[in-house]
Amino acid sequence: MPLDYVTRMSEAIKVIGHAQRIQILEHLDLTGEATVTQIVEAVDGSQGAISQHLGKMRAAGLITCRRDNKHVYYRVQAESVRTILNCMRKNCPA
Repeated sequence: MPLDYVTRMSEAIKVIGHAQRIQILEHLDLTGEATVTQIVEAVDGSQGAISQHLGKMRAAGLITCRRDNKHVYYRVQAESVRTILNCMRKNCPA
């Protein structure tokens, strides 16, 4: 594998490697997109913590957002996130 690819994957895994971030990504992957309020309710977290997690994942290019009037909708952007989540779903029964 090319070093650039391995480096990008390593950085993505570091960012994803937090339990609440995995919950957020799982929610976004299953719903398509969601607002901060919807994510807070889905993962039972505080708005401040969720916003910080979203900021880190957005900076890493794992998620993206769009604004619709007063609401900001987040969604998974990186295909690598879906690949990692799918591997986890197959190998880690609930």
